[in-house]
Amino acid sequence: MAYASGGLITASDYNSLSWGGTQGTYTASPVNLAYVLGVGNGQIGYGQTVSAINTVAAAATVTAVQWSGLLSGINACLGHQSGAGAVLTVPTITAGGTITYSAAMNTAATTINTNNALYTAQGTTTTGTVFSPNFTVAATTLAQTWTFSRTITFASADQARYFINAGGQLNFVTTTVTNGDATTRSADWVTLIGTNLGSISGIKGLTNGGRSGTGGTLNTNNTALGYWNSTTTAQTIVQVTSTTASYTGDYIIASIKTNGLIGTHADNGTVITLTFTVYSAAKALAFNESINVTWNHRIDVVYPETTYLGNSWGAVTIA
Repeated sequence: MAYASGGLITASDYNSLSWGGTQGTYTASPVNLAYVLGVGNGQIGYGQTVSAINTVAAAATVTAVQWSGLLSGINACLGHQSGAGAVLTVPTITAGGTITYSAAMNTAATTINTNNALYTAQGTTTTGTVFSPNFTVAATTLAQTWTFSRTITFASADQARYFINAGGQLNFVTTTVTNGDATTRSADWVTLIGTNLGSISGIKGLTNGGRSGTGGTLNTNNTALGYWNSTTTAQTIVQVTSTTASYTGDYIIASIKTNGLIGTHADNGTVITLTFTVYSAAKALAFNESINVTWNHRIDVVYPETTYLGNSWGAVTIA
């Protein structure tokens, strides 16, 4: 690359920094701005408009406008990833001026690719509508299972990528759990749901916050599951078994899956499904073993910041 100390920037230098070589072809190597700022691929790409860094013909001169577009795009990534203090202060080039070597530009191109998953701030939080599913069964000694799912849907596969890549997250929030029949069997489920499991916040690209609850026997609390490493088969985030006398066979499971690859840029689906299962083992006495439990909950959506990035991810639908 000719762009080095003591030299001037050429069209090939600019094209390498802006697109890695060929406009419209997203490539990870050499490191470049478009791959991170634009569509990118898989876990890299914010989905921003990259028309300001269109490539330059081989024999053409890099203009002040093109240089400014490159600088603005790099600064958008730096600001998003590391905050205002990371933004470059490379002198602005006016029309007719000479664009000379800036070590900061080369370094920044590497930095924004290395730090693609970082962010210093998030945007607004949309508080979800409260769902209130109820499970009721008359007095019985039979084992009982209650399962339901919530879905988080993105408008497209790439918009799901942009949301996650830019720092969006999902929070499953248990608001209240009520015992509708005052039986000890229902009370055990209320404890499993509201006390032992609680909520699961911070569902992101590769991680989640695990349970917020306490107590019970914690069989699984897998915080290394998020959008990117989920599969199309449900994987357990949390499993807790009851420690209440006579109910130690009862448990609760929270799991996650996606609908898998949909688009052409290595996404992991447009739908995240959270499934919850509460199980009560067979009991000895029927007269006080009815169940009537209501689990009030919601899913809050924390959107990426829009100080440095534009909204390329759209709205998220919860059902």
